[in-house]
Amino acid sequence: MNITCKSCEKNFIADEIPRRGEVCFSCHVKTVRLGFTYGKDDFHGPTVRERQQKQVADAAANGITAEPVTNWM
Repeated sequence: MNITCKSCEKNFIADEIPRRGEVCFSCHVKTVRLGFTYGKDDFHGPTVRERQQKQVADAAANGITAEPVTNWM
């Protein structure tokens, strides 16, 4: 099946109309946004392990015996 893209009007071949509609893959990829799920601060900030160690250290400084959930099993 020969389909004409609605965005750039180029022809592309497909067996059936794709789920994205009558848009070629090139135009479809331009609309995809890869963002930071939890924000840039969380991406560039301390790791999960570093945050875990800080929480345990803060709890120990306050006299609380805390341990990560991963130690329970």
